[in-house]
Amino acid sequence: MTGDRVLDRTLAGRVVSAAEAAARIGPGETIALSGFAGVGRPKVVPAALVAVQEWPVGVDVRHSRVAQHAASGFYGALDVAVVEVAAILPNGLLVPGSSVGNNQTWLDLADKVILEVNGWHPRGFEGFHDIHHGAQVAPLRAPIQLTTPMQRIGDPYLLVDPAKIVAVVETDLPDTGQPLSPIDEESREMAELVVDFLRHEVRHERLHHSLLPLHVGEGDVTDAVLAGLRTAEFEHMTAYTANIRDGHLDLLDCGKLIGASATSFRLSAEGARRVDSDVHHYKGRILLRTQEIANHPEVIRRLGLIAIDSMLEADLHGNVSAVDGSGDFARNAHLNIFVGSSTTGPGGSGAASRIVPNVSRVDHTGHDVQVMVTEQGVADLRGLSPAARARRIIDRCAHPDFRDQLAE
Repeated sequence: MTGDRVLDRTLAGRVVSAAEAAARIGPGETIALSGFAGVGRPKVVPAALVAVQEWPVGVDVRHSRVAQHAASGFYGALDVAVVEVAAILPNGLLVPGSSVGNNQTWLDLADKVILEVNGWHPRGFEGFHDIHHGAQVAPLRAPIQLTTPMQRIGDPYLLVDPAKIVAVVETDLPDTGQPLSPIDEESREMAELVVDFLRHEVRHERLHHSLLPLHVGEGDVTDAVLAGLRTAEFEHMTAYTANIRDGHLDLLDCGKLIGASATSFRLSAEGARRVDSDVHHYKGRILLRTQEIANHPEVIRRLGLIAIDSMLEADLHGNVSAVDGSGDFARNAHLNIFVGSSTTGPGGSGAASRIVPNVSRVDHTGHDVQVMVTEQGVADLRGLSPAARARRIIDRCAHPDFRDQLAE
């Protein structure tokens, strides 16, 4: 495969086995791995190590802040970056693969770099990416000059000092596909409530008929929202989000979505085959950015996103426990909508309410939450006092079996 994907002569001379590459990582050295949510993660070098403690260890912060914190030294020194790419060009430029994440930051900070060149990625990925190289640490940070979802502000390639590269490993292995669950009736009903609410906003001239750039988070219900948008009347939509999923491909294929910006693919095995078989159809319609820019609060607020995220639990104060990764989008969006079932199962015996007096973990405070949707209905919380907010959540979102108990 060296002739196809490793085109730099010097780096072609550094192609070794996974075991040989792993041997160039010293005991106790810190290791950062490429990828976002498991997509674009190196496949063979980590497996060749006895143990991997991925750097930064145990970090639970907003995704937009990880690169900034790492560059500011919050997590200590980075010894080794193991980064998966689709190809190495003759001039040493790196063609990214199915995700960008914080890969450029890892390449910049690491003392040593190991590249996994994965032939499974379509060679046509060249040109899919927009790598922003201008981020600085405080107080030198400049405004992010991004004003439309598909605007390019960087380069198509990852950059690395060739002197850092201690090994190149060739692979041909797929990302782990994300299984697609059939859309159940309850998810379909909740998705229709979300779409109806967007129609309501258009009728009241708070949204345009093409809406605003969409962030639709992960989950069965949010997958149903993407499916519902496919049959809705909205046209010429755009997406500015974290992951490109099968539902985004469906919207692009039918022409409802004209462009989607993210930091990573997160596709089923079938979705990955769709992209591979028609990669040039999606080039120019899909743009993968660095994680810091894809999740950047400044950009999200400027673009005026509609953020639709899965809700695990909500309380009467409006606080929400949500799926990881929603924070940057929901807090800074023009409009945020949280959607999820009102109970852990069918109402009645054996079920528990997901609408509770106080959530066990606050991911989004009531100050930031605007709209909640369950299978029971829609609670628009904008402009309400705390007492009115609690009453509306009970009346519109809680299951009838639990309303009296919650009202006490």
